[in-house]
Amino acid sequence: MYPDGLHASPRFVALSIFAAAMISAQNKGSAEKGNEVFDEQCASCHSAYTSDRKVGPGLKFLFAKEKLESSGKPVSDSSVREVLDKGGKGMPAFKANLSEDDKTDLIAYLKTL
Repeated sequence: MYPDGLHASPRFVALSIFAAAMISAQNKGSAEKGNEVFDEQCASCHSAYTSDRKVGPGLKFLFAKEKLESSGKPVSDSSVREVLDKGGKGMPAFKANLSEDDKTDLIAYLKTL
């Protein structure tokens, strides 16, 4: 109930829930688009379908691992994004090369591996 005694209309509530769901879905990224980013930017150094090392570590089951090889930090969206932005241990930084949406999509893709 609002301070003036009015209730939110069911239509307003439904639209609010829909809008929140759309924003949430956008923030999670597209694994399909992330696969394209991976193929263009990452596949030359990282394998998606194995844990075997190419130039960099294989990324299969990345989000099932306890820690990132490059930083030793727990695997999370933010720690993976940090590696993408800053690079490390021979990996170049992609902060200027990938948009925020590209990184979000890439992380969504890496979660499917």
